[in-house]
Amino acid sequence: MTTDTTPADHGRHLLAAEDPAELLAEARLCLGEPPTDCLILAGRGEVGTAALITRSPLHELLGPLGGANLQRHLALMRDRGTGVVHALLVLGDGHQVLLAPVVEDILLRAGTLVHEAARALGAGSFTLVSVHGAASATCWTLHRVPRRAGEAEAQLEVEVQLRQSGPLREFADTRAAATAVLRGRPIPRLDAYQGALRKIGRELEMPAVDIASGADPGTLFATARAALTPLLTEPGGLSKQDRMTKCEQVAALLSAVAVDRLHWELLAQCVEHGSSRQIDRETLLQGLVADREWMPHPDVCAGGDWYVSLERLRSIAAAATADGTPVQRGTAQSAWRALTALLVLLGWWNHRFATAGGLVDELREEEPDSTLAPLLSRMTDTPIFPAWWPSS
Repeated sequence: MTTDTTPADHGRHLLAAEDPAELLAEARLCLGEPPTDCLILAGRGEVGTAALITRSPLHELLGPLGGANLQRHLALMRDRGTGVVHALLVLGDGHQVLLAPVVEDILLRAGTLVHEAARALGAGSFTLVSVHGAASATCWTLHRVPRRAGEAEAQLEVEVQLRQSGPLREFADTRAAATAVLRGRPIPRLDAYQGALRKIGRELEMPAVDIASGADPGTLFATARAALTPLLTEPGGLSKQDRMTKCEQVAALLSAVAVDRLHWELLAQCVEHGSSRQIDRETLLQGLVADREWMPHPDVCAGGDWYVSLERLRSIAAAATADGTPVQRGTAQSAWRALTALLVLLGWWNHRFATAGGLVDELREEEPDSTLAPLLSRMTDTPIFPAWWPSS
């Protein structure tokens, strides 16, 4: 089961983790996007340790190996120092209205798996405190039914009771959201610029890929980020010439990352961002697996400026594959592939295996004969862990 793992603000515990609305809001803040169709696990260890939030897709939890994989995931959390865990099952975005029989069936099946996996770990230093659901704008509680006298544990599976426990408050009405605003934390929202990004992609005149290019992709990336801001936020205020110039700057970056050597260099610069060290390009991934001092800067985490810009550039490249000459479309396709791979590797480095796995699935669907997707999937599905850990 692939998962995303992130700290919930270093050095403090979660706010009201037993309140589904608060936990859902905290997960949104920590993961950098609204969680959907997933199991959220919020855990903490001793006083003074950082709280952790993990997200796993529901379709994997309900798959043939879901229970066994969840047990391994809980064991990993325990081995990393987590002693207390709260679970939240999110259907849709929690507020989307779904058929009542569907909600009850999924919550009961998934809740039973969570309780069974926790029971399989045994008592001791690990405790599953609560299992809740968020679906159809309603909070749900999933209690484990006490075993009846005389029943042997090995002969009876976990029995779970489901009940409604009140309305699910909107994100803006939570204490977590208010605290985030007071502290100046960015509020993750769905990107409102998808239409504008597609328009930019259709307008681009993509140059041919220059294999021998000596361009610095980091410099081109900084220029493209700066160009995107007015293209998205004030398109009506740009002259035709200004818009053309900024589109050319975006196209230059996309053409550069279409070269394998240059998109690998951009990944290395993302890794080095905020650090005084340099990482060896030839052994970059080995370094991230072996050296725990390589930790991602907030800019290259989900919701960070660099990460969001890479996502937007990928959307532009996707739109650019539909128009233009065959050469231009080929450049755009290569750029889309490169940016997808770059985001997979950044997602993996952020312990966002589910997010990275979703991108790998897109790559496999778009290019079924590519050898890149199977290679990337080995990192996310096994998974191979980066050396650093969010609670360290």
